Amino acid sequence: MKLLTPTKLGSIQVSNRIVMAPMTRSRADVAGVVSELTVRYYAQRASAGLIITEATNVSPEAVGYPMTPGIWSAEHVDAWKRVTSAVHAAGGTIVMQLWHTGRVGHSEVRGGRTPVAPSAIGIQGQQHFTPSGLKDYEVPRALTTEEVRATVDDFEQGAKNAKAAGFDGVELHSAFGYLPHQFLVDSANERTDAYGGSVENRARFVLDVMARLVRVWGDGRVGIRLSPTLAYNGMVDSDPLATFAHLIEQLNALPLAYLHLMRATPDAARFPTWPQDTIATFGPMFRGQLIVNGGFDRDSAEAALVTGPAHAVSFGAPFIANPDLVHRFATGAALAQGDRGSFYHGGEKGYVDYPALPDSEPKAARGYWLVLATVVDPVQFGKYAAVAGPVIASYGGRVLARGDVAQVVEGQVPRRPYFIEFPSYVVARACFDSAAYQDAIALRAGAAQFDIVVVEGMAP
Repeated sequence: MKLLTPTKLGSIQVSNRIVMAPMTRSRADVAGVVSELTVRYYAQRASAGLIITEATNVSPEAVGYPMTPGIWSAEHVDAWKRVTSAVHAAGGTIVMQLWHTGRVGHSEVRGGRTPVAPSAIGIQGQQHFTPSGLKDYEVPRALTTEEVRATVDDFEQGAKNAKAAGFDGVELHSAFGYLPHQFLVDSANERTDAYGGSVENRARFVLDVMARLVRVWGDGRVGIRLSPTLAYNGMVDSDPLATFAHLIEQLNALPLAYLHLMRATPDAARFPTWPQDTIATFGPMFRGQLIVNGGFDRDSAEAALVTGPAHAVSFGAPFIANPDLVHRFATGAALAQGDRGSFYHGGEKGYVDYPALPDSEPKAARGYWLVLATVVDPVQFGKYAAVAGPVIASYGGRVLARGDVAQVVEGQVPRRPYFIEFPSYVVARACFDSAAYQDAIALRAGAAQFDIVVVEGMAP
């Protein structure tokens, strides 16, 4: 099954193509700080090839919903560090979705401050969830040009904070009607400055943010989520094909990890001039790795990978009630159904209390043999070992046997190679693909050469 095969999304190595989609769960505290419940929630789902966190506010001004997490303070960074450490220890890979809700908010959630947007145009025909119940949307305050640029800065700082928190990358939430999406769509953006008017100007905000995120993270560790044919939250564009074709073409110039594309919803049928097959229309435009999303089950996801442009498929609601979704797909086991009443509020119930199947736990630890072929500079090699050792230990790696570097004669192979045992094969893979270990590799240049051999099970 292709769903279960490993791949790379840019520079991010994933153990399978089953992605946990970002889902708001509203379990942070009033300051946007996540708790140990969130640590357990994501660690339980670490078998996903990639976890994309719930949307996370990049600033106090970004907040639109109560009890949603933030990434603008040191307290936020420290709390998220516990999440990333737990996911990595369980063999998982996790990126943070960066969020600004824009006009999709309410002053009651924002300490009395009116929501902001590209233009002073409110959402019609919908209501917003607040602590005192559903309320009509307010007319937002239009951002000044200086505030737009400051918001770009907020996204960059959020990316820096996510990096400090130990994530493997970041994703920009530019879908579902939130602020970046609002800039793109002409019915929500009537600006007359450099961020409004033409398609090129309306795409400027998203492209400015993406360039900053790449500047922070480097090649292959930044993704973006788009929903070109989703009209929810008032996202009605006069020509989504032209708007998003231009945007995707510009995104192709950046060294991204992936494009996360939400496929057509029933909204598309209401707009006969819109593309009716979102993935078939927009997917091939992107020249990088493509994650697709939107109502897939195991069989339709497999078909999307085999016959379509997709490289991975993301699943939302199935991951809520099935922390072992990867195992259930692999074995054909039935899926549990989630309690929708606890999707967006509560404590443990409906969050961390869904059980995994008894036979879904890993069966055997696995390891890596590191065979030291040559040491030409023992001093430089010692510098490498000083950095690599703590990294390996942080992933639960344990050195069982090692060659004695002090006895190495240039050009000769030590009699005892390195053997390092990890809690699982996936953990070992994550360690050696991590940015921290790659920093150690840089110190090894000119000092030594390794042959790395995967061991598919415990050492005798």
